[in-house]
Amino acid sequence: MKPIATPLGNLNVLEGACPKQIAAELRGLDLLINLVNESPRWHISQTSSIPFLMSDDGAPGVQVNIFASMKARIHGGDPHLDIMMGQRSVCVLRNRSDVMTPSTDAMISLVLLGNMGWPIQHTPSTLSKKAMAQLEEPFECLERDLRLKELDYQAIEFAVDCYQAGQHMNAIGILGEMARSWYVCRAWELEDIQPIMAELLNEFDRKHVEAYLEDPQCPEDVMFLAV
Repeated sequence: MKPIATPLGNLNVLEGACPKQIAAELRGLDLLINLVNESPRWHISQTSSIPFLMSDDGAPGVQVNIFASMKARIHGGDPHLDIMMGQRSVCVLRNRSDVMTPSTDAMISLVLLGNMGWPIQHTPSTLSKKAMAQLEEPFECLERDLRLKELDYQAIEFAVDCYQAGQHMNAIGILGEMARSWYVCRAWELEDIQPIMAELLNEFDRKHVEAYLEDPQCPEDVMFLAV
């Protein structure tokens, strides 16, 4: 192994690793450190010999093994980031066109997402619980207990997947179906459901919402989604 000096300590890479790939990772690491130093939502932990990028904006916590992610890219291996959310590994794959970019570029994108409050339409679906956590407080402040259940999170994740895949009408329809189930099966009041839907739809492009309302999958969706 060959040690490479970085601002976070020595990164040990295989002998013969591509110098251009190493240089690209180091350039990205400098920018990542500068961004994190200016962000109230992130910090880099160096309590061990392994530096971690860690979120500071509440549960579920997100942490990235910086050196493991860099080494995977330098050695031409797994294009995923080495990332955990709430102490569980999650799959965050760079876009196909971005697979050959430095892992530090992907970490920079993650920091920027966190700085923006994890907007649903741009957050990877595997991290959608993080995005939803930013919206959860208004739900819990309502007079009755309207906490979302695991099935709700799964439906929202599916809607986000559809939206990111360009299936905008289907994604909004999923939210409409969920709102109807709250109204019928859980006996939630309309005035309870509408604020939650407003928070969710605020993360979607308004033109897509308006297009759906003109031709909803179910006519009743309009009373929940026209907020």
